[in-house]
Amino acid sequence: MDHTITWANSGLSSVKFARKHGLVPASHLVKSIFKIILYRLSLLDIEQWYEKNMAMLSGTSLKDMDRFCSLWFEEMMKKTIYREAAELILSHRDRGHRVAVISNSPRFFVKPVADALSITDMICTEVEAKDGVLTGRLVKPLCYGEGKRVYAIRWAGLNGIDLSQSYFYTDSFFDIPLMKTVGHPVATNPDMRLRRAALAYGWPILTFARMGAFE
Repeated sequence: MDHTITWANSGLSSVKFARKHGLVPASHLVKSIFKIILYRLSLLDIEQWYEKNMAMLSGTSLKDMDRFCSLWFEEMMKKTIYREAAELILSHRDRGHRVAVISNSPRFFVKPVADALSITDMICTEVEAKDGVLTGRLVKPLCYGEGKRVYAIRWAGLNGIDLSQSYFYTDSFFDIPLMKTVGHPVATNPDMRLRRAALAYGWPILTFARMGAFE
């Protein structure tokens, strides 16, 4: 989703939104920026980092989280949805293709983006909830790296989808396991390592202009 459908990082923008409205201290924003840099350099234990972030949400109701994400999306993310991404999604839908978002972000962050693009299928990292309240615990594996491939295969099996005929768009080197599984992998606004891999494997490369779909 991030840097493929939107040019903003959903995690960082949600922290910026929370900071703007006095929900987190400035130090948390600084740490988030630093952690994202480490992630990009493969110097971060993504699972441990994710667990710490989700633990902060323990005790939050799903209703409150959905309300926060709706406000966050309208103020921070809607304007960063690539016009070319929206057009590409529409072209697949016009060809009769089933469109899904697959993301390591939790469902409550993915849903507003998916809803704006009329996408109903979401494959995400799940956060445990009991009686409508987040426990702060993640459902393993994360929808990340090899885990993303596992979830995609599971979803395809449940929905009668042939991944050998499917398209997958991503910006991230960490998604190579799934790229090697689908028939039509496309490096989209790729990071440096994915660009090198795409050139080596002969995968198509797309680069979107920062023009908003909802301008």
